[in-house]
Amino acid sequence: MPEVQRLIEQGWELAPDAPMLAFLPAVWPAGLRTWVPDRSMRYEQRWTTDPATGETRSLTAQSSTALIEEVENDIDALLAKAGILDRPRGRIWLLKPPAGFASLDAFLQHVGHQADAAGIDGELTEAYVAVTARCLTESP
Repeated sequence: MPEVQRLIEQGWELAPDAPMLAFLPAVWPAGLRTWVPDRSMRYEQRWTTDPATGETRSLTAQSSTALIEEVENDIDALLAKAGILDRPRGRIWLLKPPAGFASLDAFLQHVGHQADAAGIDGELTEAYVAVTARCLTESP
């Protein structure tokens, strides 16, 4: 999408799409986050095996509205368990790394180290969200 490409050229990074990190826009500083409407097409890949030959084939197809809704509901449920409610849907989030970090990946590695040091598993929990929020406010 051209608007996403323009933002990337201006130093924004796509927020990770891993469900475990879907909370990031909720805790990210307002000045370091932005979004565009999600007009992207979603696809799914299916595999089938021919019982006669054992040959595996893949088929890529546009995801159904029902499947997309199921995935969105799963993400909302995961976020709710970590105390994040009312996630706005239909957005592509872009983030800028906080001061002192060259990239989102560098910041997320830092969060991972802080979580490990505090004995917090790398799972989407209230404790992990809190460590991330603390790291954002304490960034160098």
